[in-house]
Amino acid sequence: MPKFQFTKIVDVQRDKIFQISTDYENFTKVLPAYFKELKIVEKKENTTIIQEKIEFLGRTVDVLTEHVVEMPDHHIVRMLDGQAKGSVFDERYEIDGDKTKITINVDFVLGGSLKILGIFAKGKIKQSMNTVMNEFVNHAKCK
Repeated sequence: MPKFQFTKIVDVQRDKIFQISTDYENFTKVLPAYFKELKIVEKKENTTIIQEKIEFLGRTVDVLTEHVVEMPDHHIVRMLDGQAKGSVFDERYEIDGDKTKITINVDFVLGGSLKILGIFAKGKIKQSMNTVMNEFVNHAKCK
């Protein structure tokens, strides 16, 4: 079970990148290569449960996720079901001058066909997160 931290400084105002990173309903439009289908199952206050079909680590997987948003800078994603059940992505968005420092603490649980990735998972997850974050940043810069 890889645990690691991913940090990236982006040239986008914190509130803007945080809003785009937590706008689940538009993920299929913003990142169609990764988010194939999204269905909001339940929404209460700052917590949203979503059934997702995502392209992750070269595989299309179905996952049930819980997203908790604590304004203005904290987003927690928990995998409730699927091959990554038990995984947690804890995201912080901090103002860093005129940029934003994004820190994601990852506790990734490998299950099902993802288990075969073993020791290679950490690097592949970091690479995937960097690619996805770059696409969120590019989208934010175009808005």
